[in-house]
Amino acid sequence: MTSTPEGCTTAGRLLPAATWPAADRPPVIVGGGHTGLLLALALEQAGLPVVLLDREPLEATLATDFDGRALGLMQGACRVLETLGLWSELAPVATPIWGVDVEDRGSGARIAYDARSVGDAPFGYGIETRLLRSTLLRAALARPGITFHPATVVTGLRRQPDRLVLALADGHSLATSLLLGADGRASAVRALAGIPLRRYDYRQTALTFAVRLRRPQSPRVRELLRPAGPLALLPIGPQLCSITWIEQTELAKALLAAGPVHLAAALQAELGSAEPFGEVVGRPTGHPLQGQLAARYIAPRVALAGDAAHGLHPIHAQGWNLGVRDVAALAEVLAEAAAHGQDPGSPEVLLRYQRWRAGDAALTFNLTDNLNRLFSNDLEPAKLLRSAGLGLVDRLAPLKRLVIRQGMGLGAPLGGRLPKLAQGQPLTARAAPA
Repeated sequence: MTSTPEGCTTAGRLLPAATWPAADRPPVIVGGGHTGLLLALALEQAGLPVVLLDREPLEATLATDFDGRALGLMQGACRVLETLGLWSELAPVATPIWGVDVEDRGSGARIAYDARSVGDAPFGYGIETRLLRSTLLRAALARPGITFHPATVVTGLRRQPDRLVLALADGHSLATSLLLGADGRASAVRALAGIPLRRYDYRQTALTFAVRLRRPQSPRVRELLRPAGPLALLPIGPQLCSITWIEQTELAKALLAAGPVHLAAALQAELGSAEPFGEVVGRPTGHPLQGQLAARYIAPRVALAGDAAHGLHPIHAQGWNLGVRDVAALAEVLAEAAAHGQDPGSPEVLLRYQRWRAGDAALTFNLTDNLNRLFSNDLEPAKLLRSAGLGLVDRLAPLKRLVIRQGMGLGAPLGGRLPKLAQGQPLTARAAPA
């Protein structure tokens, strides 16, 4: 074993596949980002040992600087984190969000969503991307059931009747009963498994950075729906706000090239604020936007989760929250399979996961895709439709509460019930006593 920061440990070498006995081929997760780490923690808590491979060196991941990027953790995702015993570490660095204010700049329509209209919990929380990942990583390094291999790249796979044999870039190989791809939009696992991908180019670029405000802010998300693309302001501290500003690609490049002072002035003009509100902090970055959806979640002895299965437009911040539902469902399916003595990579087990998640993923993908297309234009029929739709939701209180609950991730997704972890119920891979 080799030592890692703050007393954590990780495996120092990989054994050749031939040395792994049939009873000792735990699931292998590829991808040490947010989704892969959360999946490893969910499986380990259920009593299932896992091997986690990540292409990045460990020290580089833990030393990531603040770049202004953040995530909106909806209440449903927070319940999963709490059930896994992770929320106590995250709560001190997360900012409660009690509502969302939406303004359609094209039609002038507005709507406000308030979490208190459906309960006592916040809508969700804003959290820096790097703090979420580092917290999950340290938790994974401390769990005895997770064997972690940083700086490890999968380059090929070979199928055998009861296993997959993974080829690694360093010349080693690794056998597993089940390969779990949580390695992001450019997923190597998805490509090696031969799972087709639908891809859409939005011809937009998302600018991400943070602004340090001169005064404390309201604990609410502000989202401006503009013809060029949405602009969202997510509180991640009393006077710190993460910005996701979507623009046509050429203008986005010009804004980045102009520097932080000009970027702050352009943002202030876009928001219509007469008073200087702060300065850009972090590292402004541009991310060309594409939507993508895998044709299926599974292949023989392979399952995908998170961005490896779906990459959403960032409108309404649904991407990682959809991935959390993947993790909770996949962990539940595998825990139940283990409790019944089933092979975790068998078609019967993987098809249960596919049937559970495919509908929710397709619906959420199409919803975000269509919302972006509807709001990112200046056509009069679209303006009328948007204004009428927002007005209808605002006037009908039961419909508005339903929209809020679904946005918070508290309603059952298409394709069935909420996973147990999202309901506050821990998982176990042990068979129930007779």
